[in-house]
Amino acid sequence: MKVWLVVLLAVGGLVGCGFGLDAPRCSCSASTSQGPRPLDCGTSVCIGSDSFACSPGGQLAISLNACGGPSMTGPTSTCTRRTCDGACGVVADGCGGMLQCAGCNAGERCGSTNRCEPLCAGVTCATGQRCAPSTGVCMADACSRASAVCGVVDGQTCGVCPGGSVCSTSKTACIETVAAVPVRSVDSTALVGTTLYVTGFDSTSAQGRDLYAVDLTTKQVQRVASGTVLSPVRASGQTVLWAELNGLRRLQAGSTTPVPITGTTGQCTDLVEAGGFIYCSIGGDPRFGVSSFGLRRIPSAGGPFTWTKQSLNRARLAFVAPFIFYVGTTDNFASFSHLGAVDTTDGMDQVLVSGGSLQSNFVLANRQGFFFVESGTPSKLTQAPFDSPMERVLLAGDWFDRSSTVLQGDDIYAVTKVGPTLGLWRVPLSNPGSRTLTLTAADLQATDQERPEAIHPQSSGWLFVTDSVVYRTVGAVQ
Repeated sequence: MKVWLVVLLAVGGLVGCGFGLDAPRCSCSASTSQGPRPLDCGTSVCIGSDSFACSPGGQLAISLNACGGPSMTGPTSTCTRRTCDGACGVVADGCGGMLQCAGCNAGERCGSTNRCEPLCAGVTCATGQRCAPSTGVCMADACSRASAVCGVVDGQTCGVCPGGSVCSTSKTACIETVAAVPVRSVDSTALVGTTLYVTGFDSTSAQGRDLYAVDLTTKQVQRVASGTVLSPVRASGQTVLWAELNGLRRLQAGSTTPVPITGTTGQCTDLVEAGGFIYCSIGGDPRFGVSSFGLRRIPSAGGPFTWTKQSLNRARLAFVAPFIFYVGTTDNFASFSHLGAVDTTDGMDQVLVSGGSLQSNFVLANRQGFFFVESGTPSKLTQAPFDSPMERVLLAGDWFDRSSTVLQGDDIYAVTKVGPTLGLWRVPLSNPGSRTLTLTAADLQATDQERPEAIHPQSSGWLFVTDSVVYRTVGAVQ
């Protein structure tokens, strides 16, 4: 509470001042540190006002005799003057005076609480504009126009990449090196939670592939299997699956001990798990008397296999309940490709696309339809919607590979070369013509002769593997 000095002096001619209803109004004069101030007591006594500053001596004294009534003198108090203590501008010193504090740095202003704040604090700009940090004025947003999150565009700083990462050439992401996997070449990858599983050969003479687990949180790399993996690794919920010479293997996320699954042996070209069964595509060459090839079904808990489809050579698989989509060759010379679907509930099989230029190592599917590639110059990424008999070309490029083409929500992303531009292209399924370049070849550490072995979408961006090195995109610091 403020301490103040008010000395009330009676003004001549105030006879009759008091408490009666008919008593004349009592006017007083208060002597303050800022000079005399009039007070109108009405018909009551003068009681002063705490709006007056305290006296330099801090003595509280109220005289009520001017308008009648007793006299009273308050206690003595000490007034302590405050300091700026990081404040800016003009602030009260707490003892009736004012302090002139320091100003703010460039790009800051003194706010309503007498604290320095950015010039853009509380500034809301119209769509397509941003508040310039150096001036606090709304201006055209060059960063938004370029979809840039880092680097400098037209003299405008769009963000700074955190330590250990670099701004992509497209300025759309910061890229961080996660880990290097000790293999000569990467064969397959699978992402389960925060662990990326990578298979590859560590030498040209190896019969099977090594399997490594890359912890994306700690960036540690651990070997899981040595020279025994004979199939791609495939994610299935919180586990990863693969085939070895003496059977299938399952590894739970966070574990380093694979669990064997009995029921089939040999090299699976591809694997999917659906409805309590694991489907394994077995390769063979009928020209050399190998006839036991096709699509095998093994109980997820292990047990004897059964044939779901025979005479299907080295098929690639995709699953959208209840169908397993497959693409493979069925003739003796492995030259004519077929794309079909098997209903896992009743085993019914139907061919959807046959022969021609169908690429035999690519099939994807989601609830909207299935996707395949027609080889040519250029190759064509094509969608066949379930609710329409018409196929439509989504993107034409130099090549498409299933490990670097993914479905993400209502978009499909593909690493390919469209015209002269190599990179990761985003194609909205609702409007394929509005494709955009998400990451350039330089962002993907790729050249015209080398492209990523695999890409994986994450909630915060992209994870990709190029030349056995794992990279990911991270957010910039604004």
